[in-house]
Amino acid sequence: MRPVEKFEWPQINGRNKVYKQHSLARVDLENNLGYYCSYCEVFSADLEVEHVISRHQDPTLKCSWDNFLLACGRCNGRDNKAAKPVNINAMHFPHRNNTFLSFTYQEGGYISVNPLLEGTSTMAAEAMLNLVGLDKFPGNTKYVRHNANDTRWNHRRVAWALAVKYLPDFESGRLKAEDIVSFARQRGFFSVWYAVYHQHKAVRELLIQSFPGTAVSCFDAVDYSPVPRNPENTEDPV
Repeated sequence: MRPVEKFEWPQINGRNKVYKQHSLARVDLENNLGYYCSYCEVFSADLEVEHVISRHQDPTLKCSWDNFLLACGRCNGRDNKAAKPVNINAMHFPHRNNTFLSFTYQEGGYISVNPLLEGTSTMAAEAMLNLVGLDKFPGNTKYVRHNANDTRWNHRRVAWALAVKYLPDFESGRLKAEDIVSFARQRGFFSVWYAVYHQHKAVRELLIQSFPGTAVSCFDAVDYSPVPRNPENTEDPV
């Protein structure tokens, strides 16, 4: 899950911009974060302004910029996040944690909690995984039944296959890092492309620089490997 850096609250004449409806923040959010779901990372021209803490849980935050992310209809749907209660300090969120460290992405569209995490970090990553149901795929016995309309896993599978398809051409020099990242930006799934090209520094660097709103501080400035976002938090540095 791509870690992101939210802009400061947009200003008009030196004052916080007022959003009479939360949906009116969409353009500002897309200018900040690009056209990508903050959770599953799909590219979409039909994203929703998503409340980190739902309007039902805290109505005072319903039009607060600090409470907004972008989400696809599936991640924000009733069978996933929707209005579920959120303990923001007990879950990994892409604007607060280095969520790239929270999960591992694998061929076939599979995603799971990073096995290298420990203790509180593991529980917080698991809580986010469950909140948006990113590990919902056919045959996962964790879920009683699979909603056939939930094809997020398949979009990841296709993105992985494309990234692998272009890898030999990149390694042979027929494609440049700019070409790979151009393909990635059109498909979305930052984490998939980073995982497939994890051995190629030039691609890692350009992915981080080219996806709008990526939290640059979550990656080492020399080799662009992921680093903890909250190192001062000894229980959960992620």
